[in-house]
Amino acid sequence: MFSFLDMINSSLSYFNLDVKLKSRIYIGIAAAGDIYLVYVTFRLFANHVWLRGFLYCLAMVAITYFLYLNFVYYFLGKTSRFDFISPKFAKITGQHFDSAGNKTSTRASRRAAALANQSNGLFTGNNTIPAAVAIDDYEQRNLQRVVDQLLTEGIFTNDFDGMDDDQIIDQYNETGKPVQALNAESVPPYFELVHDKLRHRLEIYIGLNQMERRAVGHITRIGLTDVRDAHQKYRIYLAGLVVTAGPNKIPGRRGSTIMTTADYGLNAQVAYREREHEK
Repeated sequence: MFSFLDMINSSLSYFNLDVKLKSRIYIGIAAAGDIYLVYVTFRLFANHVWLRGFLYCLAMVAITYFLYLNFVYYFLGKTSRFDFISPKFAKITGQHFDSAGNKTSTRASRRAAALANQSNGLFTGNNTIPAAVAIDDYEQRNLQRVVDQLLTEGIFTNDFDGMDDDQIIDQYNETGKPVQALNAESVPPYFELVHDKLRHRLEIYIGLNQMERRAVGHITRIGLTDVRDAHQKYRIYLAGLVVTAGPNKIPGRRGSTIMTTADYGLNAQVAYREREHEK
């Protein structure tokens, strides 16, 4: 029986099926097995094999219960009021459900947490512009140390935004880019922009707090303007910063994924104001 199920699982892995469709197929296969288990249980009771029949009956009830829960979720798009297992399991795995029993958006919750961590205040979109960031070897080592610390403290999370392997493969097929382990909108709890007069550059510092800050990159261009020209004309402020890249996954063989390594990067947004306006 297990060899048969393994053969089906291997066969389905050759196809890039939607997660919902694949789950429905598994429900159908499990339902056929459950029906056979009902027959075996009936025959055991008919032949007065009470102990084994009772054990088979317990297994049949458990499988039927989980089949019911999965049928309601994957075929009807709902959660059952008799689902007493998922909420308890969610507490263990760290997932969150709303009052209707639906799983809340991981990406939305991460984004809300990122906005809460915006230690540099709020800037309107009209006053901000993307900045190009360069990272040398020394800054890259610092960035790795800070990210490791934030992962250890639970501020950053490596769970691919809650995606499983099938969803990672789908996203890779859409974008052609590896899917990073570090969740999107990973905003450090502290960041600032410092003018390094000795090296004549705008240095980005991040950390768990100001006391533990480290230099992790420097701005080379603001929009299409060289950073030195922009700094002479404008006062530059670091409006937003997100840590990107790092370890990631790419598709492997037969529906699996492969973990690869890469350096972390930074996406920076800066705000600006003409110097003459502050005289």
